[in-house]
Amino acid sequence: MDQEALLKKARSGVLRQLTYRDRSVREVKEYLDRKSYPEDVKDKVVEEMIGYGYLDDRRFAANFISYRKSSGHGLLKVRYELQQKGISRQITDELIEEKFDREEDLEKVREILTKREPLNGGIDQRWVNRQAAFLKRRGFQDNLILEAIKDYNLSE
Repeated sequence: MDQEALLKKARSGVLRQLTYRDRSVREVKEYLDRKSYPEDVKDKVVEEMIGYGYLDDRRFAANFISYRKSSGHGLLKVRYELQQKGISRQITDELIEEKFDREEDLEKVREILTKREPLNGGIDQRWVNRQAAFLKRRGFQDNLILEAIKDYNLSE
């Protein structure tokens, strides 16, 4: 296959990927790697997609943060996932500072705990431990979890 045909095929594949959802530059490069395109083809296609505005790590990260936050995930998990997707630390830090608010996150933790309360009112230490572990897996910070759990006075 000649160079122009490879470029056309790679462009087409990347555009198809971008129709499903936004992608980070690293995700597109990994996609092209899986398809075994030569380096020069990968670089050219990625450059073109950035030039057209189809690939933008900052926009991708902002949308990703909004989506994950609305799905009930915390700062730590979102930061980790952005790192896995190849978003730079600088962009991640800026957007997380802009989009995450301590009070809002604390309210979200309290809301999650309220939804997960047992119907029979059987709130005990085991329940608290399980909820804390759940919230930790969701990426919420320890200090927020502890503060929200203080509302459940277990000394009774």
